Amino acid sequence: MTIRFDDSLPALVSVIRTGFGSAALAQGVAVRDVTGRLAFVLPREFDAELVERIGNLLIDELGPYARTDRVLVNATDFGAEALLKTESALSVKVNDSAIRLIDRRLVGADWLRTPAAKAPPPPRFVFASLKGGVGRSTALAITAAHLASAGKRVLAIDLDMEAPGLGSLLLDDGTLPEFGLIDALVENGLAPLDEAFLADLVGPSDLADRRGRIDVIPAFGRRSIQNPGDVLSKIARAYTEDIRPDGSMASILDQVAELFDRFADPARYDAILVDARAGLHETTATAILGLGAEVFLFGLDEAQTFQGYAALLGHLGRFAKSSTAEVPEWLGRLSMVQGKAPADENAREAFADKCKQMFIASGLESVGLQPPTEPLLGAGSFSDVPWDDDQSDEDVLPTEQDVFRAPVAILNNEQFMGFDPRQKRSLLSQDVYRFSYGMFLTRVDESFPDLRSADHAAN
Repeated sequence: MTIRFDDSLPALVSVIRTGFGSAALAQGVAVRDVTGRLAFVLPREFDAELVERIGNLLIDELGPYARTDRVLVNATDFGAEALLKTESALSVKVNDSAIRLIDRRLVGADWLRTPAAKAPPPPRFVFASLKGGVGRSTALAITAAHLASAGKRVLAIDLDMEAPGLGSLLLDDGTLPEFGLIDALVENGLAPLDEAFLADLVGPSDLADRRGRIDVIPAFGRRSIQNPGDVLSKIARAYTEDIRPDGSMASILDQVAELFDRFADPARYDAILVDARAGLHETTATAILGLGAEVFLFGLDEAQTFQGYAALLGHLGRFAKSSTAEVPEWLGRLSMVQGKAPADENAREAFADKCKQMFIASGLESVGLQPPTEPLLGAGSFSDVPWDDDQSDEDVLPTEQDVFRAPVAILNNEQFMGFDPRQKRSLLSQDVYRFSYGMFLTRVDESFPDLRSADHAAN
């Protein structure tokens, strides 16, 4: 039987568990190199003859997916101690066994970064999706207008350099800044960005309500629009790692996070809205994992949505299982959003049920389930269970922390097809957008005490 990528880790698990036992499997660490080849580092010193025999068996079982130099590493071998102690290993469940995995990558390495802690004020909101056409950018523009109408100062940033759109939605030729995000990522690889350059990244939108403000960092600035032949050259360099003055490497996640921190002054902005690139690209990892933001995952009620997000949530489940916290804080910042949702509430509930099942399948929904802190003392049989009126249900029953947040829906509305607020400004009127976007905006308002109380009063 020809072994493929998906077969390789289960094959390694089977051989190590049979040869060294479940304890060694759980305490050691598997290493997958950039080509996909595997090796395993044993947690303690084993007999050299046994290691050689099991190592040869691993080579036979893994075939092309076995490391060609050291497929099995004893705990006292050179470099083993550092690998065993690394904090970058993910906890992975393979069949019925747990294994620690170090996953080396040439691309996509930012997906291995532990999700950032919640960012300090101003709150950040990421609008992410697996594909275009689900209403992600429209929802961001509506959110920006909604917050500005409440007197908030908003910064909207377009991280989608392959399919930029936020700039054309919110800016015109007169307000488009000189540079865009793509220029910031290219220029910071050569020299630190000064305040003059940062000022030339931001354009003011005239779509803001007079009480508030909407500033925009587009993906492409005026220079890129005027020199379209250079855009692909810029993109090729925007994703490269930068070498910091101290010699360390800064991935695109590091670079974008540092840029955001330059603008994240609560005296300047009340909210930062981020339009992420569609799909599971490297920059998507930046937006979802690296910014400490509230993350909205947009999708339609279709198979593609659940297939793609199952891959994302399955990966995030590995972080949750590796966390020392009962429920990692970042889990509470994920919200599924049903775009173009039907008015029928039962149909929307069906979408919510599918999302719930997807969270359960990923293992995220089981995070935080805890047994009772005290056993039922004196219970000999089911009919013999003692009753204590002074003991609350919370003390007796298993506890479940709130991991899965109910999805929010944006109702389908033909008025927002081909959304262009510059041509039809009435679309940014609260009387127009509230019907379709009300549930979603209520979720956004939860981050603002003054808006939250206003929503409560309105309801």
